[in-house]
Parts: sequence; structure tokens; C-alpha cells
Amino acid sequence: MQELCGKVSELPTDIQWHFIGPLQSNKANLLVKTVGLDQLSCVETVASLKLAKKLNKAVVDLDTSKCLGIYIQINTSGEESKSGVLPGEEMKDLTKSIMEDCPQLKIKGVMTIGAPGKYECFDCLVECRQDLADIVGVSPKDLDLSMGMSGDFEEAIQRGATNVRVGSTIFGARDYSNK
Repeated sequence: MQELCGKVSELPTDIQWHFIGPLQSNKANLLVKTVGLDQLSCVETVASLKLAKKLNKAVVDLDTSKCLGIYIQINTSGEESKSGVLPGEEMKDLTKSIMEDCPQLKIKGVMTIGAPGKYECFDCLVECRQDLADIVGVSPKDLDLSMGMSGDFEEAIQRGATNVRVGSTIFGARDYSNK
């Protein structure tokens, strides 16, 4: 979050930002206020009602005439090291709660960080998008699929990804040694 907030003021104001990564609920307000609703297009990593409510409140505090796009983060691999709600009832329950309790949030899709080389994680997300579409009352094609990274984006696109995360291909591998 700190990295995005630092870049917003340095780059053109017509950029539509997607926030990807862990976001503590107590940082939701800072993210929304710093980036602004005209530039913060979507938070792709919403996996709890607590975070959704904090984002919703931040939007309300800033501008009640606008909505913030979100993706429901799904843990399609079942790995404990990965964030996200589980497919099925957990995803459905979170979606319904967000729709009831967070009117300033617009559910725009689902995202996953699947296990490397396990393309069934992508297939699972496609199924989750269908479930989400049924709950939200739209066509699955109206919801985004955010899956795939630099090492597997081609496979993700073949399975229907509308958003891929290819930062390391563009910018090179990240160096976390000083963090």
C-alpha cells in the first residue's frame, strides 16, 4: 500500500489503479483517501467482510455518490499460505454480506493467486465467477477474472483471464532483501 500511495502523486492523474496485495483493514481509509476515487478503480484482494466494511466507510467518508470496485479474492489452491475465501459457501456468504452491508462497493470480479503450475486453480476461479454471477445477477462475462502472473499468464488467458499480473516481466524481479 505504501508503494502505491507513493507512486500516485508522481504519475499522471488519468491512471486507473488496481490495488493488489494484502491490505490491513486499518489501512483501507488511507488507501482510498490517498489514491482517490477517481483513480482507485479496484481493490482486487477483498477476502473479509471486515475489510469490505472499512473500504465502504472510506468511500462514504470521501464521496457518497461514487462506488469503489472490488474483486473477491478466492483461495483456489487451499494453501494456508494464500489469502482468500474458499470457493463455494464461504465465497457466497462473503458476497451476499458485502452486497447487503457495503452499498458503496461494486463487486466487479474474482481473483486468485493459484499454486504454481496448478492450472486447476484457474478452472476453479472460472467456476467461482459463475457462482458470483448467479448471486449478483449478471452474466459471467460481465465479471472480471484476475488470475495469472508472469510465469503462467498465457495459460490463464487461455482459461479466460481478463486481468493478469505481469509486473516482474515488465519491471524485473522484486528485491525484498532491504524490507
